[in-house]
Amino acid sequence: MQSESQPSAGDVQDLARQVGELRLRLAAVERKLAIHGFEEESGEEDVLEGLSLPRIGDTAATTTSIGISLLGLALAYLLRALAENGTYSARGGVALGLCYALAWLIWAARTPASETFSVCLRSLTSVLILAPLLWEATVRFQAISAWQTAGLLMFFSAFGLGISWRKNLNAVALISSVAGLLLAGALILRTHELIPYSTALLGLAAAVEISACLEHYLGERWIVAAVADLALVLTTFAAAQPSGSLPSYPVLPMGQVLALQIGLTVIYLASTYVRTLGRGFNIAVFEIAQCVAAAIIGSWGAITIAHGHAASVLTVGGFWSLCGIACYVVSFFFLERHAGKDRNFLTYSTFGLALVLIGSGFLLSGAFLVAFWSVLAVFFVTAGGSSGRMTLKVHSGVYALLSLFSSGLAANTASLFFSSEAHPDALAPHYSAWIAAAGCLAAYFLFLRAPLPPSLSKLGSRLYAAAALLLSASALWSLAGAASMAVAPLCRMLSTGVGARDFCPTLLTVTLIGTALLAACSAIYSHSRELRWFAWLFTAIASGKLLFQDFRQANTFAMVLSLIIYGSALICLPRILRREHNAAAGSGD
Repeated sequence: MQSESQPSAGDVQDLARQVGELRLRLAAVERKLAIHGFEEESGEEDVLEGLSLPRIGDTAATTTSIGISLLGLALAYLLRALAENGTYSARGGVALGLCYALAWLIWAARTPASETFSVCLRSLTSVLILAPLLWEATVRFQAISAWQTAGLLMFFSAFGLGISWRKNLNAVALISSVAGLLLAGALILRTHELIPYSTALLGLAAAVEISACLEHYLGERWIVAAVADLALVLTTFAAAQPSGSLPSYPVLPMGQVLALQIGLTVIYLASTYVRTLGRGFNIAVFEIAQCVAAAIIGSWGAITIAHGHAASVLTVGGFWSLCGIACYVVSFFFLERHAGKDRNFLTYSTFGLALVLIGSGFLLSGAFLVAFWSVLAVFFVTAGGSSGRMTLKVHSGVYALLSLFSSGLAANTASLFFSSEAHPDALAPHYSAWIAAAGCLAAYFLFLRAPLPPSLSKLGSRLYAAAALLLSASALWSLAGAASMAVAPLCRMLSTGVGARDFCPTLLTVTLIGTALLAACSAIYSHSRELRWFAWLFTAIASGKLLFQDFRQANTFAMVLSLIIYGSALICLPRILRREHNAAAGSGD
């Protein structure tokens, strides 16, 4: 029997384990303190990784880097003091300081990428050397011109982007580019030299976008774009002011301002095209937002500084129309062939729609604009039917709806139906209203005639439903408006007789009820769900018209006639729709 004073085998094993752990911990301490002579056994590395001991060597390296940067700044101030004492000229001091700052930037780029703190600190030291140097040389001593300072800023930022390329050092690229941005913006506010520093900002934006096209340094794109946009807005605002109203700002030549606006637009449109078409990347939210911002700034700027001159309006309209056509060509002839690029396709096609609308709005007006949009509505629904592309049909619906509103037919018809009194003179038709009505009806008729593709994706089904809703709404409201214009001569004839003028609201009620019944009957043959909805919707509109218009008329017989017509519609409409439902069920709809 084993004595209680004797250790058991388990106690011995536990003691051996504790000694082993103590030995490993001692080895870790010696390793952290750089004490050599203790050889680690195999399997110790896993234990060392789990220990959290202070990294004294890293702390020493950090303080050493900070000390070296401070010495570098001290040398920069020494060079400045020598320049102030006349040891060398101011321009020579600028050249020497620039070379010294670039040397620090090169050192940062040659630092191993794993030493992030050292890379950032040396890049920041380079900026702290250059920024005060250029500021004082430009603002205080005026040793170099604004164009020279802008060129040096653009060169410094581009140099930082270039030398960080091989190792893809985002810190060097970001610090150098942001430094150029901030200093250029500060010099704009201090010196009011808008053209030189805005040019430098656009040059930096071009350099950053070139890097982005090659998939480098994507993080600072929005910063550069935001500062460039603000600079262009300020430049355009100053150029648009009357001469002498801003005495602290120099005269801005219109040609240079226009060149900057065109440059901003071209840089970001070209970058987006290259990244999405040339490189096959999905379009980013930044690119969508920045292209819209560049388009707005460019259009507004060109028209503003030209004070609304007809030539500038036509130029802007023609440019955006061509861009819209290009977007349509790209989206339907290139992007749709590539799987997984739905976002690019929808973005480009939407840009095409928006730019064609903007461009045509600048180029055309009145009946010509209504006719153009009506023709586009018919063309796009025809192209969508032959190709089976639902996006084209949605765009057709947008063009049809806009032609309806721009012609005044939509607003005029609504005012007739909901005003307290019917004004026969307001029913006088205008030829642009007839054009819009004809275009909307033709587009919806062609939409119903086109066969539905045998298989549609989820997105395609949604687009088809949206197109059907837009086209049917514009067609039915155009039909109601056209019917109102058709009864205009009869309504004006009745208004000349005593008591007969009160029958004008009844005639308008007939047009609404007739539109609702026609929609219901058309649903029988087309099996269109939207026609069923609009049949009830127009009946509801007729109900509101009875309350707001017909009941306020003095002639009781006219009101009775309106009620008879409305009540008959309520009896017939459910039967027609029930018949349509049975027909749809029999055809498998």
